[in-house]
Amino acid sequence: MEKRKYPRIAIHGMQYDISDGIGCCSGVVHNVSQFGLCLTQIARRLGTKTTTYTVVASQGEKHFKFRVRPRWEKIGRVSKNVGVEIDEVPRQWTEYVVSLERSLSAVSNQGGG
Repeated sequence: MEKRKYPRIAIHGMQYDISDGIGCCSGVVHNVSQFGLCLTQIARRLGTKTTTYTVVASQGEKHFKFRVRPRWEKIGRVSKNVGVEIDEVPRQWTEYVVSLERSLSAVSNQGGG
């Protein structure tokens, strides 16, 4: 059982661009929380020589730039999924995630689950 203070929220339509200072790639954000993201489809070779990344996550007109640290990796044949922790959480990100949490809470309170 997970012991998370802030739950993961499944997200649709959010992409990311990530760089380790040497290379970069793009992919899809799988879920978010107030202090982290789950990034999918990262090139396996990315991040082999660093412990931090720069990420720009985008959804429509919203763009968030973070300095992140990997917390876990799930490595596949061609790519990997990485759970990252945001070093300094921007106020706009917190507001965005809180709005997602409120939307989920409203739906579950209406019996929409």
